[in-house]
Amino acid sequence: MHKLFLLFATALCLFFAGCERKVPQVKAELPAVKGIKVGMYPYNPANTVIAEVKAADEVNLVARVEGFLQKRCFVEGSRVKKGTLLYEIEPELYRAKVKAAQAKLNRAQVAGKNADTDYKRQRQLLSSKAVSERTFDRVEATKLEADADIKNAEAELEIAKQNLSYTKIRAPFDGIVGLSRYSEGNLVSPSSGTLATIVRNDVVRVEFVVPELLLLNVFEKKDGQRGKFKIELITQDGKVYPYPGKISFWDNKVNTNTGTFRIQAEFPNPKGALTAGMFGRIRITSLKNLSGLMIPEEALMVDQAGEYVYVVSPDGTVSRRNVSISYRDKGFAVVKSGVKAGETVIDAGIQHVRPGGKCKVLYHEMALFQKKSVPAGKKNK
Repeated sequence: MHKLFLLFATALCLFFAGCERKVPQVKAELPAVKGIKVGMYPYNPANTVIAEVKAADEVNLVARVEGFLQKRCFVEGSRVKKGTLLYEIEPELYRAKVKAAQAKLNRAQVAGKNADTDYKRQRQLLSSKAVSERTFDRVEATKLEADADIKNAEAELEIAKQNLSYTKIRAPFDGIVGLSRYSEGNLVSPSSGTLATIVRNDVVRVEFVVPELLLLNVFEKKDGQRGKFKIELITQDGKVYPYPGKISFWDNKVNTNTGTFRIQAEFPNPKGALTAGMFGRIRITSLKNLSGLMIPEEALMVDQAGEYVYVVSPDGTVSRRNVSISYRDKGFAVVKSGVKAGETVIDAGIQHVRPGGKCKVLYHEMALFQKKSVPAGKKNK
């Protein structure tokens, strides 16, 4: 019994001794995040719209005279030079018509010469009262008819020569000729429609429409002059076309049904990389220099309340800020309201923090913002 009491007393002492022992406190390490200080930076606003490539020039080749198609002098889909003979339509028939018209003119000229001689003779006789005025009037009328016949024959000869020239269809400009709808031996005429199509491809037009608001903001017009801007074409593979464009056409009114304005830009196409019918995107960059509070797009988050960022105070406390974005492009966003210049926003490691908690910020400067910043108080130009 005495031994049992000693064991119980010893255990009780050990228990109270253990309770009095203090557990060492381990200091929790703050989560590390990447952050960037909000600053004023210059930028040029850009907008992207859908665009369609069109041929700078396109001509439907048609027959202007009737006849059998004797020659097709091109390879379909080939490049041809201006003036290249493409089709020939039965020239012998129209060459014969030229000869007939020439013969008719010769006869008219002979008749006209005789009438003119007779007219001069009768006028002299009339002055000496050797002929009556009635006889002279008849001779004069004959001369006038002969002159009219000559003019009519000359016109017919000109038409015949013109029709003969129409038997040879030539390329109106350098371009690529398409498929031929008719082969040699077919009877063609003006009612046959298009024989083939030729398009110019050393230059292309790219057509696009812009919203009315974009027309006001980017293409603003002052003193009769449009603002300065850069036009780039982005092809379907996402690459920027190496040659810049130049506006070649402005529509004369806004489409009231869609609220859009049609524009065409001209692009050089020396290698033939662009073909009519292609689609792409036009990027319009205003050359008007602006400045604004910029943050990386990675810093932006969104929920039902809208877009927001995490801001870190000087003591490392994290807080949420709802922000309003006025413009974004190429990985950055211009903040209209919500943060101020000099404040720190988190753009990496956001998942490790929450509002009210603290963190350790590893500051960095993105390559996007390595150009010279604008003083915070400077207004947009």
